[in-house]
Amino acid sequence: MAVSKAHIKASNKYNAQNYKKIQANIKPEDYDFIDNFCKSTGINKAQLIVKAIRYCIEHDIQLQ
Repeated sequence: MAVSKAHIKASNKYNAQNYKKIQANIKPEDYDFIDNFCKSTGINKAQLIVKAIRYCIEHDIQLQ
């Protein structure tokens, strides 16, 4: 089923108002590691990133 231009416009407007983007350049082997983990656990990459960052912050894990 084709998506109308109006639907795309509405979706883009909603996303712009409700989400922010984070971009990162990741080495291919790291990306593959993350991608395989996400596929095997059924979690999407955005959820994994948020959960991992929250865990590090809440447990005062210093990454240096």
